[in-house]
Amino acid sequence: MQILIYLFLLACVSRSVGQYTRWLRNTNLNNPYNWDRGNLPCGNDRMILPDDGPVVFMQFNTTIQELVMPRDGELVFGSYATLAFTNQPDHSAACLDSGTDITFNASHPADWLDPNNWCPTDTEQGSCKPLAMLDSEKIPCETDHVVFPTGSSYYVNLGININIKVNTLKVSGKAYSTTSFRDFLATENGRNIFPTPQTGPRSTMTIMRRRCTDVTGCGCGNDQGQILSTVCQLQHARCTRSRCTKTIKPVGHCCDICGGMLNVSYGVGFNFDTLKNGLQRNFLDGKDAYKNVRYIVSKRSDGKIQIVLLDDDGVQSSKVTAEIFANLNSDINNGGVKYGITGVQMVSSAAGGSSGGKTSAHTGTAGQKPSMSKGSVAGITIGVIIAAIIALAVGYFVYTNKNRQPDESSGFSASIFNKFNRFNASQLRKPQVSVPPSVGFSWGSRDSGLSSISATTSQGFDNPIYGSVPMENMKPMELEMAPSDFGSMSDTQPERGFENPLYDTDHQESLFSDPTEVENPELPKVVTLGPSHHDTDA
Repeated sequence: MQILIYLFLLACVSRSVGQYTRWLRNTNLNNPYNWDRGNLPCGNDRMILPDDGPVVFMQFNTTIQELVMPRDGELVFGSYATLAFTNQPDHSAACLDSGTDITFNASHPADWLDPNNWCPTDTEQGSCKPLAMLDSEKIPCETDHVVFPTGSSYYVNLGININIKVNTLKVSGKAYSTTSFRDFLATENGRNIFPTPQTGPRSTMTIMRRRCTDVTGCGCGNDQGQILSTVCQLQHARCTRSRCTKTIKPVGHCCDICGGMLNVSYGVGFNFDTLKNGLQRNFLDGKDAYKNVRYIVSKRSDGKIQIVLLDDDGVQSSKVTAEIFANLNSDINNGGVKYGITGVQMVSSAAGGSSGGKTSAHTGTAGQKPSMSKGSVAGITIGVIIAAIIALAVGYFVYTNKNRQPDESSGFSASIFNKFNRFNASQLRKPQVSVPPSVGFSWGSRDSGLSSISATTSQGFDNPIYGSVPMENMKPMELEMAPSDFGSMSDTQPERGFENPLYDTDHQESLFSDPTEVENPELPKVVTLGPSHHDTDA
């Protein structure tokens, strides 16, 4: 049975949006808290109603010895209520000290902004719920339905020059709008219930009559400005000494507490109820170790979601706060798909209990660098790899264009080389020769040159850079490749050349010539590496 009770309390520890908030104080004669002795008048008491007091409402039959009325006051009798007088002593158990004066002490209006004068309920007549709440949320929020029950009289101080906002307002069974309530305050009954302050203008009342439809939550609106400062002026005297060495103070609360606090930033797809109910279900419900932890989730005026967990010494609440913080950070690193949050900061009573984690470029509470989602890391990695591949490709082409010497297969390479880089032959340090696969060649000295071309060598073509660079000024060490006699190979120097194995083969042109450059298969067109004095078609 105790476990069920704990589960019920945990399910109700978070302030619901749009709840009923009922006024507790009244000026009823039959309310024992309204008398200086703390009990109702006895049959032989002298009952005194002070001057300048509120309207007193008598609901039940009452017998007293004497009634002292104020010079300016009002006593209202309820239906079928009777006031009787007697000289006989009252021998009941609660009236052993009767026969004396008893004074009505509810002579000053109770403050609207005093959290002790309100209680949250599910309905207008429902019982007060034992919720853990911030001080600023114990008074009516702009999303709440405010109820002054029927059958009672009231004396309420609205404060000075404050704009109070509520969702709906009902006094003694009558609902008001902003305009009708303003008109009611101008009547005698209105002034009796909500008296005008002696100094300063009376606060105004704005009745919103608007449901909260924001899935990210609706703030209470009391966690800043004059409302919060007035609430804390009343609450500071009630703050108890904390049992932890390191305390925290949530936004909207007046007293230091022991526990932990999380401030959550959110993005697209965030849902207030999903976060609140999900964390409660996963970390609090059914956990005996956390049965004394109180849980508060609210939306602040700055738009952030504030999660507060507290207990008497802050030990268990700090522990569960750290667990929730790790869970939320894990969700952020996975892209926030679970809760739709983008950042979280933690403060707790535990040693070293301040840290932060965000997906933005800012640091957390304790300067921790923000974590990045896996999607962002993957995107950056792929971008770096692509950039590296492009850079390597560009470097490769630049390097090969500057340093490459054509080899035996340059008939094909030259055509590609010409498409990407056309050099001026006069800018080359060394002559580069494209040798057709059908001709032989020999290593010659710096004085050697192109001697003759046989009429039978129809498989070859002219040297494209013949005569473009003088070779007379080259040093002996700079031996270069030069074509020898294409018509006949020297019999005396067989070691200085070789036979082309592909000569007279059927697939010679298709493998080592560019079809787009050949107009006559019998007379190959000259492949040009760069402009020269032989390039009349350039």
